Order: sequence, then structure tokens, then C-alpha cells
Amino acid sequence: MRHPGADIDSREPDAPATTVRFPSIISRSMAMRRLLATVTCIAPKDVTVLVRGETGTGKELISSLVHAQSRRCQAPLVRFNCAAIPSALAEAELFGHAQGAFTGATHARRGFFAQAHGGTLVLDEVGELPLPIQAKLLRALQGGEIQPVGSGRVERVDVRVIACTNRDLLAEVRGRRFREDLYYRLAVVELLVPALREHPEDIPALAAEFAARYGERFGDPEVRLSPALIEALCQARWPGNVRQLENEVARMVALRGTDEIGVEAFAGAPAFSAPIEPRTPRAAGAEAGLSLPEQVQALERRIIASTMDAVAGNQSEAARRLGLNRGALIVRLKKYGLAPSPTVLHARGGSTASAESAQAAA
Repeated sequence: MRHPGADIDSREPDAPATTVRFPSIISRSMAMRRLLATVTCIAPKDVTVLVRGETGTGKELISSLVHAQSRRCQAPLVRFNCAAIPSALAEAELFGHAQGAFTGATHARRGFFAQAHGGTLVLDEVGELPLPIQAKLLRALQGGEIQPVGSGRVERVDVRVIACTNRDLLAEVRGRRFREDLYYRLAVVELLVPALREHPEDIPALAAEFAARYGERFGDPEVRLSPALIEALCQARWPGNVRQLENEVARMVALRGTDEIGVEAFAGAPAFSAPIEPRTPRAAGAEAGLSLPEQVQALERRIIASTMDAVAGNQSEAARRLGLNRGALIVRLKKYGLAPSPTVLHARGGSTASAESAQAAA
């Protein structure tokens, strides 16, 4: 069943790369297209799914997509953040409670399982659940039965569970912090959402989408990102993944002074990450005939040049980002012909002197 408004690309993963658009998901990369192909395959099948990935990779979007493409898409999609609820309240929140079950329980309350009846329950950060609650969750998954706190009555529920985590649950199992039987019950199908560094070819499309989205939101629909800025975004590390990229683009759009945002807006970012190896189309061809040392030097030159551009020539900042001391950076700048030309000072008497000479004379 197709969710209204969803645009599903049903081609094989090895088909030519084109932009694939799902609700709020944009991708051109093979890694993401394979993931989305798997989602399309398993979504209509009513199996429990475990979605793993680093913080900010988009696990919540993948879980929403599984629901949107399932037979339950017209039923509720309910989210429960396992890390946001104190362990003492987690059972009552998940399974509900009877009136008078504890102090303050002035009326009966339906839990998240009951609210999701007929639909999908997403357990965000499932690795944070305390062990006693894990045992009761296992019962709900295996038998479709829940027992509200303070009630002697067992209720039947029809819920598909999607669990999300940024933890390695197998490591948690080995450390006896997560039940092994619950892990295998959750991971009937396991989806791994790749980190942004594993599909950097998606950065241009993602950045453009975020710019358009926040331009519309901030009343600047004509805003756009310059090609140099797009290249800088592609060369940066993103430890916060897609969420960090989105927040950075939102910041630049909010602070922009012209319709086209230049690379200098990114260079001034308070949490700018050091660049990774630039992806240049000529690297494979123009340097193919070079020896290994020559190719290494060419790569080093590109990285240094890109960093110097990103920091507007600030050598101290460039050295910090590259993990060098300033003296070592200056040596490389001179070696690769990247050192700035000496500034010419015009003396009152008409003679000229370089900045270095002026300093020496002082």
C-alpha cells in the first residue's frame, strides 16, 4: 500500500543514480538507496524492525517510512522516547495504569502500547530501557499482551514495534545491560542507517533542500548556496551527521546578507569541523601517472589549499584545523606555492618595502 504523498523509487539498487525522494528523505548515494530498497521490501511485512545508527543519521525518518509504507499506515504512529522517561515511570507510560495504582494516579491512563493499537509503536533509544521493563516488553512482543500497572486485567494489543538505537545492542548484551532474548526479538530485521561520512555524495542535495526549506520558513525563498560553499560542505566532517548539516545550513540562511551564501559563511561557523579529503573529479585522471609520493603531495596540497580558503587565509586557524603547528604549516605553504605574496608598503618618500623588510627595520 502506498502512503499518500510518498514518492517511492522501486528500481533495483544497481540502477543509474538519480535523486530518490521519500517523505523528508533525499538521497543519491548507493548506500542510502540500498537502505531505502530494503525498507520498501520489508515495510509491508508485519515484522519487528531494529533501526541502528549514529546520532543524527535519520533513524526517526526511517522508522516513519517503514510505517508509511506498511499496511498500518492509516493507523496511529506513536513514539516513545525510552531515554526521556524515568525508569520508575517507564512501565506506566508504556503499558498504562489503573486508577489509584500509585500516588497521583487519580484516573486510569492508557499507555503507549494501547494508544498504538492497530498501528506502529516506535521505541526511540530502546537501549536505555531498564532491565525489569525489558522483560515486560518481551512479553508484549511475544504474546501481544500488556498488563497496566495496578490492574489485574491483561489486555490484548495489535502493535508493530520499531526500535531505534545509537548503541551496539550486541555489546550491551555481552555486558548484561540488555536482554539477549529481547535483542533477537527486536532485530527480526535490522536496518543500519549509514553515517553522513559514508555517503558524502548526498550532501549537495541535502544542503540545497535545507536551504530551500529554511529560506521559505524565514521569508527568503530566493536564498541559494554558492558552488564554493557546497564544495566546502562536502569536504567537512559531520560528527552530528545529517542533523548537524541541517542545523548549519539553517544558521547560514538565518544570518545571510545576500541571496547567494558564500563559503565565508561556513568558515565562520562556531562548530566548523575539519575538512576531509576533497573529492575532486580530476584526482583519478590527472594524477594517475604520478608516483605514490607525488600523489600524496598533490593530495596534501589540495587539503591545505582548501583549508586556507575556508579560513580566509588565517594561518593560525588553518594550522589548528589541520593538526599542525603554525611553523610546519608555513613550510608547507611555501613548498606548495600557497604562501601569500608579500604585502608592499609605500613609504612617504616614494620608495617601497615588503612587510617583512618593514618588520626587520622596526
